[in-house]
Amino acid sequence: MLILRFFLAFLFLVAASRPAVAQSEELPGAFQKGTVEITVLGGTSLPVSWFEAKSDHQLSMVSLSIGRVMAGGPGRGSLEMMVDVTPFVQVRQPEPVRGWSVSPLFVRWNFPPIGSRVRIFGEVTGSLLFTTDPVPARTTTFNFRDEAGFGLRIAQNHRRAWLVGYRFQHISNGGRVKPNPGANFNFVYVGLSFLR
Repeated sequence: MLILRFFLAFLFLVAASRPAVAQSEELPGAFQKGTVEITVLGGTSLPVSWFEAKSDHQLSMVSLSIGRVMAGGPGRGSLEMMVDVTPFVQVRQPEPVRGWSVSPLFVRWNFPPIGSRVRIFGEVTGSLLFTTDPVPARTTTFNFRDEAGFGLRIAQNHRRAWLVGYRFQHISNGGRVKPNPGANFNFVYVGLSFLR
């Protein structure tokens, strides 16, 4: 709940300060309908127990996503649909387990820009996860990975930006096998985004 409160307070401050930065123009060509975004990111989970995550378990990932802006435009919010492939997933529980993941539908909402270079975004997805050993232990090697999070996009120019974000991740077998204890992670990441 602490992260959710922080995020809502942050969004409120951004919305309240929006008129003061409204004069700044967004970089040209950014987030028009039809814009394609390619993102590479990597990160790891925080060793904290927020949202019933176990502080001694860790998740590390590197992923590639390709998306397209479906609605919105420069100076406004925009809806982006993405496909995400994660060729490297490692879960420590406490022994390391490796795997890969694919998300056929990844949705990101890019809020209106703050000035000319900064945007906040929110994202949600569901993925298929394949691992070498069961995750959590004594369950299955095929699981579902649900994610919801938010982040900050800092543009270097009109085609390239750095992403910094947080995702709450839940891994579960979806009740296909008993027991279904699931595993939660507080994941932070850094990425590089390219717009075409």
